[in-house]
Amino acid sequence: MDHDYRTLLWDEVDDIGALLHDLERQEWDAPSLCEGWRVRDVVGHMEYGHTRHLGGAALDLVRQRFDLVAGSSALSVEWATRHRPDELLAIWDHDLVEVRTRRGVSRFVKWPAALVDHLIHHQDMRRPLGRARTIPPERLRAALDALGLIHSPLFDTRDRVEGFRLVATDLDWSRGAGPEVAGPAEALLLAAGGRSVAYADLDGAGLAAFVGAASLR
Repeated sequence: MDHDYRTLLWDEVDDIGALLHDLERQEWDAPSLCEGWRVRDVVGHMEYGHTRHLGGAALDLVRQRFDLVAGSSALSVEWATRHRPDELLAIWDHDLVEVRTRRGVSRFVKWPAALVDHLIHHQDMRRPLGRARTIPPERLRAALDALGLIHSPLFDTRDRVEGFRLVATDLDWSRGAGPEVAGPAEALLLAAGGRSVAYADLDGAGLAAFVGAASLR
């Protein structure tokens, strides 16, 4: 995979910032694709990972009884609730766009996984708000190429795509072997990230098995 994931990630960060500048006040509190999270909670999740220093994050994890999954969710919501939308926007503009901060737990996330994570979270906000966008093809292709590499307790795409042949119908891209799951690249990416809303955009002989396997995880 010959992709400059670092540059692609920061390009995605800039595009997320453009969306945040365009949000109406009520849209910050609208539901996202992440169950139980508002749009502002998705922003809080990414900002926490980028900016909360490791010592503070360690203490936060102690408070969450070392439960990585539930703790990550709770801390994201806590961050988003503690900051007003204008404050969240200011943090994004300065720490992520201007300074390119990765001083928190995000420093342990490899660049390909970070790109996939941020691309999916961007769509987590846009889809429910009805704010469609055209994702740059090179960014989509790079993210799809990384799906088979990402495996962790907090974020796993490898296990979801293993055993299937994924085919993008709007890009010259495919991967894997097995029953075929086909559809737009954005929908494949979201489905691999566990977003069931994308299943309606997919097709292929392997779709039923793909959906069934995902529901067991």
